[in-house]
Amino acid sequence: MKNNYIFRGENLTELIQYRNIEVDKCIACNSSKFRNFSSSKDFPAAKCLNCGFIWMRPSFCKEGLDKYYSDYIGKRRINNKIKMDQRKEQYKLDVDFIQKYKAQGRMLDIGCSGGFFLDSFSKNIEKHGIEIDPSAVDYANQNFSGLAGRVNCISLEDYNPNSKFDLITMRGVIEHVMNPEKDIEKISSLLNKGGIFGVSATPNSEAICVDLYQDNWTLFHPIQHLWHFSPKTLSLICNRHGLELIASDFPYLGTPYEDVYEDIKLVADRIRNKENNIEDISISKAFYGNMMSLIFFKI
Repeated sequence: MKNNYIFRGENLTELIQYRNIEVDKCIACNSSKFRNFSSSKDFPAAKCLNCGFIWMRPSFCKEGLDKYYSDYIGKRRINNKIKMDQRKEQYKLDVDFIQKYKAQGRMLDIGCSGGFFLDSFSKNIEKHGIEIDPSAVDYANQNFSGLAGRVNCISLEDYNPNSKFDLITMRGVIEHVMNPEKDIEKISSLLNKGGIFGVSATPNSEAICVDLYQDNWTLFHPIQHLWHFSPKTLSLICNRHGLELIASDFPYLGTPYEDVYEDIKLVADRIRNKENNIEDISISKAFYGNMMSLIFFKI
């Protein structure tokens, strides 16, 4: 009998055949010592005993990821008005944080989707984007006049522009890619000296909710989030390629996702249940520390 793989109501059964990539060493610190992180037998993950880095093990190959993200903008973005409105508010907060460190020059947004985040940056910035979803590229070029002709359907690996950049961003992207180290190496090569690499809307594996909820952490997802970084573990990779962490932020208060009293109550209940060995299968909500924004400086 065929086993069904259901993750929070999402049927992933047809994609499981593409989960065939085994990573036996931590990509952050290269340690081969790790433990099982997930309590789910269907969706296992590993946690490095040396640096705390978390990754899906096994992981999905490129063909599986391409199938999952086909028409991502149509299936999971523009048709959800509430989430789109929330993201629009959050884009401004993320942009404001990044522009404290670079507010002019030539910019590249990697994995720019429909251009929503990229378009939110200052008019003083020359904006460019790359994205592998053709429908998202079409949306960006057709709906944002300032991006017309500047968003290309191409992978970072194949992208070779004529000029370097002063600012490169990845918003909610680095945790999705097949080979983070390879991408960061390419990013560093595309940055001018003194340039900025801004990472935002990325899960933080050092958040209080991570070990408290494990695979019931709201940001745990077997396909969408292949890697779970922290400022420390992402810095270990970036440092190898001339990128130095100079600022960090953990957006929660003041964001469209905060619900302080309810969120604190849920976390307190979870802690109490864990202390008393009471089974609790609830999914975590937004909370301080869950998401991170990081600024790296090109040395």
